[in-house]
Amino acid sequence: MPNWLKKSLVVLISIITFGMVTPQDLLADQPKNDSQSTKSFSSLPSDYIETTEVITVVSKDEVIEQLMDEAQKITGAKIGDRLMPRIQREFQGAILPKMEEAITEMVNTYDDGEYKDLMISPAIGKGDGERIFHIMDADTGKDVLCFHVRRDHPPLEGYSFNFHYHTHSDEFESHHMLANVYWGKDTPAKFGSNKNLH
Repeated sequence: MPNWLKKSLVVLISIITFGMVTPQDLLADQPKNDSQSTKSFSSLPSDYIETTEVITVVSKDEVIEQLMDEAQKITGAKIGDRLMPRIQREFQGAILPKMEEAITEMVNTYDDGEYKDLMISPAIGKGDGERIFHIMDADTGKDVLCFHVRRDHPPLEGYSFNFHYHTHSDEFESHHMLANVYWGKDTPAKFGSNKNLH
């Protein structure tokens, strides 16, 4: 096949697939002893190679799934090994689905492309403070959704954990309830406590 035809095909395929298939991908399938194809690639203009990017398409569902994976891990670490076994059923059955619902609703408010800037804030909650994690817009650096848990002890009622979130849409004023999980009369361990610690 003539070199000009190979070059044209590489450029055409890259354009048609919006950069998802690059010249490197096409050449990777060529036999090793075909030095002609390597020459063809290296003879492409350098400005073509520099401007060709592999575009990774990330859907809203993928962003939600990634945020939820991190959310589950961080929330589990915040609660800790000593508390989690006793509230595991409520955590899986009530808290995570409502957390996913809130995250999905928030992601769906973003236009195409903008939702890709959403991420878990690096400042996650440790210790007995309320903060579990916040979701921020990496482009602006501002929090958009804040997930918290509070240990409550109303008189004569025992202890419970109040899982809730705040949103930027009301300037973080309202408590949006995820679940109120009853613990019991005995004092729960501190958040983040491990089983092997006393």
